[in-house]
Amino acid sequence: MLKNAKLAIAKVPANDMEALKSNLMGLFEKKRCMNFYKFIEQCEVDNTNTWKKMDIVNQPMRDVYKHYKLEENTIDFLGHAVALHT
Repeated sequence: MLKNAKLAIAKVPANDMEALKSNLMGLFEKKRCMNFYKFIEQCEVDNTNTWKKMDIVNQPMRDVYKHYKLEENTIDFLGHAVALHT
């Protein structure tokens, strides 16, 4: 067991405005995450016009993250948040 270890709990941003206020990311990453959330909010699976030149059905999610230039830490907490969603 680690002595003097601090445990921090942070809310994973759930939308573009929360991304801007989050202390989990730096300023530039907040902007990239905000753009990613806007894409997700506007994207409709049945309407390819909302996919912004991506094939969200056939390409891996890693490619979508790469398109928005999200950092590994951001991808990690987004993945954990989705996995915990019931």
